[in-house]
Order: sequence, then structure tokens, then C-alpha cells
Amino acid sequence: MALHYTPDLTLTHACEATIGYRFHKPTLLWEALQADGSVIYSSGSPRYEEGNKRLAIVGDKILDFLLSLKWYHTWEKRVVFDKLRNEVTSNASLDTRGLANSLDRYISQAPGSYVVMPKTMSATIEAIVGAAFLDGGMDAVKQVVQKLGIDVV
Repeated sequence: MALHYTPDLTLTHACEATIGYRFHKPTLLWEALQADGSVIYSSGSPRYEEGNKRLAIVGDKILDFLLSLKWYHTWEKRVVFDKLRNEVTSNASLDTRGLANSLDRYISQAPGSYVVMPKTMSATIEAIVGAAFLDGGMDAVKQVVQKLGIDVV
């Protein structure tokens, strides 16, 4: 059953302190914290039928972009980039960063889910990065990734 919901931004504001960035549009961060399967499908006119997946795609590309720039300036071979991407932006790496920053306490999951799985944490971090980009551009992204300890800049 799809629920219409007016977001309670209390957790969103607490998450802002954790990620080191204050959103101009806090509903972007709220959306980023809605895991796939969350029962919240709309907040007014926007619809979130797939949770944070749309923002996660944006964030994934932003992380790859920043990491590729970092790699480019090293003049290393492509295999080094692939290794670096696996070390920094894999699901396991992002899950580790998310848990280290206690982001699991902010994620809205499907009913009956009590543990945030690595893929969910990874998608949420990517979604947070995507939300930061849409809200404040690359400067906002750099603040977030530096605060979370994601070594892409």
C-alpha cells in the first residue's frame, strides 16, 4: 500500500550533522535516505517508488567522475584505476564508510528490515552524494565525501 507522507525532517537534520553538509533543499537528503522497499512512496507531488535509486545513480557517476580525475593526474595505467575504484567505491568499501559514520541509523528501510545490508548502505551513500550534488554542486559533494572519509578527491 502506497502511503502519502509529509517528511519528518528531524532525522534528516541529524544526518546533515553527520555528513558535514546542510542542505538548501532537505527533502533531497530525505529522499536519499529512503531505501528501496521503504513504504514511503510520495511526499506531496514527488514519487519515490524505487526509494533512493534515482539519486544513487547520480551519486555513483559523481564518485566515478571524481575518482577518475584523481587517477588521471597520477599517469598510472587503467588497471590502477580499476583497483582504486574497487578499493574506494565498491559496495563493501562504501558500506564500511557508512557504518563507521553510523549512517545506518538514518536509513528508512522496508518493513521488517532491521539490519542495513551492504548494498543498501552503498546505495544510500551514493544517493547522499547525488543529493549533495543536486543541492550544492561539486563543492557540496567534496564536503560530504571528505567528512565521510571517502577518498575520491
